[in-house]
Amino acid sequence: MNFPAFFKRIQPARFAPGLLTLTLLVPSLIAAPATPVTVVVNDDGGGASLAPRFLGLSYEMSMLLPRDGHYYFDAGDTALVNTFKTLGIKSLRVGANAVDDPRIPVPQAKDIDELFDFARAAGVKVIYSFRLKNGDPAESARLAGYIAAHDADALDCFAIGNEPNFYLKTFADYFAAWQPHYDAILKAVPNARFDGPSVAGKVFYVQDLVKAVFPAGHLAMASDHYYFLGSGRAGEKDPAATRARFLSNRLHAGYETDYAKVGAVLAAEQVPYRIDEMNSCYNGGAKDSSDTYASALWALDCTHWWAAHHILGVNYHTGESVGRDGKFGPPNYAAFLRRADGHGFDMRPQAYGLLAFSQGARGQSLGVQIQAAAGFNFSAYAYRDQDGSIYVTLINQSFGDQAQTATVSLQLPAGNSPGTWQRMDLVQTHQDVAAKSGVMLGGAAVNAQGIWPGRWETIAGETSRQLTVPLAPASATLWHFSPAK
Repeated sequence: MNFPAFFKRIQPARFAPGLLTLTLLVPSLIAAPATPVTVVVNDDGGGASLAPRFLGLSYEMSMLLPRDGHYYFDAGDTALVNTFKTLGIKSLRVGANAVDDPRIPVPQAKDIDELFDFARAAGVKVIYSFRLKNGDPAESARLAGYIAAHDADALDCFAIGNEPNFYLKTFADYFAAWQPHYDAILKAVPNARFDGPSVAGKVFYVQDLVKAVFPAGHLAMASDHYYFLGSGRAGEKDPAATRARFLSNRLHAGYETDYAKVGAVLAAEQVPYRIDEMNSCYNGGAKDSSDTYASALWALDCTHWWAAHHILGVNYHTGESVGRDGKFGPPNYAAFLRRADGHGFDMRPQAYGLLAFSQGARGQSLGVQIQAAAGFNFSAYAYRDQDGSIYVTLINQSFGDQAQTATVSLQLPAGNSPGTWQRMDLVQTHQDVAAKSGVMLGGAAVNAQGIWPGRWETIAGETSRQLTVPLAPASATLWHFSPAK
């Protein structure tokens, strides 16, 4: 892509249990000064369930085309299929800059077949984009008809164009170009559903498109794009400062502003809303920031924040090549990249943030209240699963000279019977937010074939709904409480 104090504070609660002992795969847990944090999980019955296809990835349309006779999206590529399943990916959006780039051929039937065969194998639904800029409505309709006839089972919806606000400067100009494709596709596929307008920055396009077509029943979701940390090239000028921004809760204020402009408005109108392309820094991400452990903690927090606001989902932009600096090239923000020998994939740190989200976000979101020192970068999120068990994610984003161990007093909603506690930790071996390797979840890394042997650790002797636990700097922990039956 190319374009230039969420939590409430509460009074301390009293906690009876003693401090749990913990041996982490990080050496300086005890060395860091400690700061108290209180986390109270509430269940007022008002939380929405996580959308079934919440977590997604976004790719350039060029990734559908064969290279050296081989397809990237290949149902026989067990490493890629495993990786999608392991990370919990449920949505696959294809389009981005390449869909409107005249240098990129429009994918045809064989390319489409390979994509949807992969989608079935990976268990994802596809958001499929057609060319808008100098595109042919008849061609869009022909391909939509093909997809509807052959691949409807793996299709989520269609999209038309990518970030059209950059080349169609008014909504009127955009809609005049977009509607012929929309009408032609509906003529070919009368029950077609759409995602749009997939804009960046011009939120009024979203609202105007909703007004124009949502009442007709064919707009499956309204969408826009965000790169919350700004320019990749600007971020590379001072990587240490950029990593610090990745880990600052000041980002929440920006999320609040963005949500108020679009998400909250659409929620009031009962219009499904998805961020169908997002990541840290645009233009392929920032080297030495978007590709570091800081991005894992950022992605875990960011994904949870938006999930807690009950949107339809998010698609992290990734792939072997993305639009950057006016051309295409390898991204710094990729969740994973194919190994140089062609056998399997190397997991980038961000992949572990997505994996941790998938492990800890299940069922209905619960309210969370936090009390912590002003300026301490700490976040918490909670869910109740269908079986009544509760998942809590705690994230300590402090690091470096400001690193502090969080002594967390955790309290679950009243009324829970005693039960069993399990935990799973997201760590980097040396608590180094600048590291590009050494990241693990549940004591294990994801291997090149997309297999992750991580596991939950049962906490012996703890059955109360209250715990007091230490959380090391630059780490996150997932807690799972299963009430006694």
